[in-house]
Amino acid sequence: MHLKSTVRRHAWAASSAMPLPKNAGVSMSNIGETLFTWNEPLPGDQRSVEIEDDTLRDGLQGSFIRKPTVEEKAELIRMSAGIGARHAVLGFPASSPAEFSDSQRLLSVIADDDLPLMPWFLGRAVQEDLEPILRLRDHFGADVGAAFFIGTSPIRRYVEKWDMSQIMERITGTMEYLEKVGLPFSFSVEDASRTPPEELRAMVELAVQHSAYSIAVCDTVGESTPAGVHRLVGFVKSIIKDRGSDVKILWHGHNDRGLGLANSIAAVEVGADIVGGAFLGIGERSGNTALEQVIMYLYQNGVGNFDVKGLIPYLKKLSAATEFPIPVNMPLVGKQAFATCTGTHAAAVLKAADIGTDFEDYVFSSIPASKLGAVQDIGVGPTSGMANAKYVLEKGNMDSSEGTAEELLAYAKKQHRLLYEDEIIAWYKQHAAKGS
Repeated sequence: MHLKSTVRRHAWAASSAMPLPKNAGVSMSNIGETLFTWNEPLPGDQRSVEIEDDTLRDGLQGSFIRKPTVEEKAELIRMSAGIGARHAVLGFPASSPAEFSDSQRLLSVIADDDLPLMPWFLGRAVQEDLEPILRLRDHFGADVGAAFFIGTSPIRRYVEKWDMSQIMERITGTMEYLEKVGLPFSFSVEDASRTPPEELRAMVELAVQHSAYSIAVCDTVGESTPAGVHRLVGFVKSIIKDRGSDVKILWHGHNDRGLGLANSIAAVEVGADIVGGAFLGIGERSGNTALEQVIMYLYQNGVGNFDVKGLIPYLKKLSAATEFPIPVNMPLVGKQAFATCTGTHAAAVLKAADIGTDFEDYVFSSIPASKLGAVQDIGVGPTSGMANAKYVLEKGNMDSSEGTAEELLAYAKKQHRLLYEDEIIAWYKQHAAKGS
């Protein structure tokens, strides 16, 4: 009996009122009925979610990040567009002459390479921050967007000694200016996740009235939970829908509580049109939502047109450019993301490999390594079995007979961690010398 039918019957027995889950995810050639999931697929009307790459703006706010050179930024933008990002926040041109110069260079890359990417530039809700963006637009004669922000939560207003009438005046004045000069704009409601509903409603209605391109609903300090995101984004969406508007909702989240990815998924489920984040999850404090994880989630749900094989090369390039070391257990790109040294797991992976790549990809992973240009890997250590030992010996073109494998396994079980390749080679040379 297939696992699918067994689990479904148990679920139904538990509660006759429980809706049964549906299979979802990447289509596979021959894996068929052996894969089961409790996850629901995204609704059909959420199949056009876009990605905004905030890596080179918000991501670089991390105090632990080296700022890439402008040419490194240019290469990262090319790679991001190749992966499938369709929006990118490229800088804060009013903040310094160097930032303005970098912004010019990145715009020229987008224009010269004809990248399918809408460039956005950040500014506060003040005219002096927006004028440099207008100059960039006029110089390049191309679509350039202004992403302006203002803090809206009661705690922020209290600290800054702002009142709500001042906030509304600044928002209105900024939108009127941007409409007058013809700059597409995105209104970032900073700390939206801690802004009361009636105040948030007034700001959303202003954005609709002034034909904003998008409203960025910002979880600025990573305060939200997925249930809260459902309520918050659903609330904003209902206002836009009631006004018959096509203003897009952009979800911008942070990872302070470790919920960045979960909150982005919740935002997509309830109707966000665009998800922002930073690759590798870099950014201030605990960082932004890890954009590669959002992309992989969307890809596995059949959303968007992403080249996920570009992810690992991009992430390695970004790591080098920012001097941000990739943790070994980071999803998708960490050295251990597709590795196991546990005996029973390794044995199952090797058996699955004999059946086909689909089975090898999924028997002990929820991410298809082959789609990323990666492979399932097996190591040997204190929790390993004979399958591990034979595999690493064969992989290294060494004698993998049962006797040698048993000796390597016995040695590995005396260690306190996974053996690295050079350690296995050194052990094998000593073993071979003893036998000669």
